Amino acid sequence: MPSPPDLDTSLTYCTYCPKLCRHTCPVSNAEAKETLTPRDKMATMRLLRRAEVPQTVEQSEPLYGCTGCGACTDFCLHKVEPGQALLRGRAEAERDGRGHPALRDLAARFTAKSTEAARRARAGVSQDKRPTEAQIAFFPGCDAPELAPTMLSLCDRIGAEYVSLADGEHGCGGYPLFAAGQFDAFRLHAERMSRQLAGFARVVVNCPACVWAMRTQYREFGVPLAPAVEHTSEFLEGFVERLPIERRRAAAFYQDPCYLGRWLGVYDAPRRLAKKAVDDVREFSRARNEAECTGGGGLLPTTMPDTAHAIAEHRLTEVRQAKVSTVVTSCPTCKRQLDRDDVHAVDLIELLDEATRK
Repeated sequence: MPSPPDLDTSLTYCTYCPKLCRHTCPVSNAEAKETLTPRDKMATMRLLRRAEVPQTVEQSEPLYGCTGCGACTDFCLHKVEPGQALLRGRAEAERDGRGHPALRDLAARFTAKSTEAARRARAGVSQDKRPTEAQIAFFPGCDAPELAPTMLSLCDRIGAEYVSLADGEHGCGGYPLFAAGQFDAFRLHAERMSRQLAGFARVVVNCPACVWAMRTQYREFGVPLAPAVEHTSEFLEGFVERLPIERRRAAAFYQDPCYLGRWLGVYDAPRRLAKKAVDDVREFSRARNEAECTGGGGLLPTTMPDTAHAIAEHRLTEVRQAKVSTVVTSCPTCKRQLDRDDVHAVDLIELLDEATRK
């Protein structure tokens, strides 16, 4: 894929575009506001950077109406990346003191959540499974640290008993800081994580957004990361033929996480794994690179919680119409967004653990 145009060119292209990607944006579809279409969000950022509108918190608010899903880029003739551009706009807003009010204390909240996630992950794992150095270590992330013992038990059953827990002070790769535009805090956290993970050759991460941030943005911020980073589905795909399946679910929809699919290009691995544990893996009408977002990215549940909920409800429409009660995903954020009383969202690790237990 060709590189996206530079930021100024991207902003100009979007400002004068006839909104060809409007239909792809989950936020503008949920809100039906012109100011939240990809074109208008980019035009707003251009005006702010050129000081043609007041540089205020209120004027900057549209910059935060984005999940970073990347759907608009797939439909853009110029391959402009509004999601990435708007994060730059958030960084400028943070620098000038006009960041979103809901993110004002994010760095402190992030640190508390990240350290608590690390504590919860290690709580269910024995000391011998928490070495400071290992070939392969699992990093569950801050949204589902309780999956640590589940993943390690699954690894034992498939012949990967050598996998350990990537233990340390922090349990998050830092994507929330990046998504908030708090770039200085993100860089400092990346440096902490680089030191924390230095003893591992390979780290298996369950959060697609953090996989993407650790693979691409650490380097962009000048932070070297010693271990190779891969998503859980990429690692487990190597064991797909030796999964000791004991039971299978009847039917489930598979939800493509935006950062795993569009940003990392991983579509087949989670499907191959899910099909081992589900008789009928169904596809949404918009799937793979055209998959709709669940509303969990870009900190939207924090800045626009009602909109994030509405996006998830829209995504569940097909599931309910098909009278299927399960959605499988390989992203803890998608799972959180889609889990309801009438629809059970299941993480791929949980699905495979359930299917392989005697």
